[in-house]
Amino acid sequence: MKVECSLSLLLRLAFWLWVVALVVGLALGCAQGTAPATPGKPVVATHGKEVD
Repeated sequence: MKVECSLSLLLRLAFWLWVVALVVGLALGCAQGTAPATPGKPVVATHGKEVD
């Protein structure tokens, strides 16, 4: 059995992989119940403040 890898096949495969990635990205981005990222404490102290 000979397997041919044509440009048309590669383009179709790339298209469907792109579609799957888009759907998964939308599903993860629209997931309910995800908490927003909380801002961290600044690492560098501002000028004139004491460092803890």
